[in-house]
Amino acid sequence: EPVKGGILVNQLPENAKALLKEANPDASPASWAVRFAASQPQVMMVLSGMSAYDQLEDNMSYMADFRPLTEGEKDVIAKVVAAMNSASTIPCTACEYCVEGCPMQINIPKFFAAYNSVQQFGQKVLGNQRMYYNVYAEEGGKASQCLGCGQCEGVCPQHLPIIDNLVKVAETFEQ
Repeated sequence: EPVKGGILVNQLPENAKALLKEANPDASPASWAVRFAASQPQVMMVLSGMSAYDQLEDNMSYMADFRPLTEGEKDVIAKVVAAMNSASTIPCTACEYCVEGCPMQINIPKFFAAYNSVQQFGQKVLGNQRMYYNVYAEEGGKASQCLGCGQCEGVCPQHLPIIDNLVKVAETFEQ
């Protein structure tokens, strides 16, 4: 998943987007991610999920005459990674594998998305995100109702510490 289920396009922090735009104003965040994956010497093929024709056109624009990342571009990627890591967001791709086996039916991906919005945009979105959290909690369990069984962590393709992250979610929204 070079674009991590859309996270590297839809949830990229503003300072990370600015770094990419400064380095190459014409390149999309998706192009950076796919070119990064394709530039790895052990990679023979990169699959890019697309849901719109403009995404196909974007992919074709930089992969038709593919060129690996330069050392300077790799440096930009390293700065973007640092910016993303400092954002304190949870890199969930919303695959929902974790929800299927959860005995409490906690809507983990939606809770993580609400939490990430607060981490990225601060107090100005907390009220709205708390409202969403409460709606999602009515559909299943609250984050604080996690039993800690680990079923979710065993199936997470991103290998996230879901149980620990649910504690953060509960601290954010259940006060």
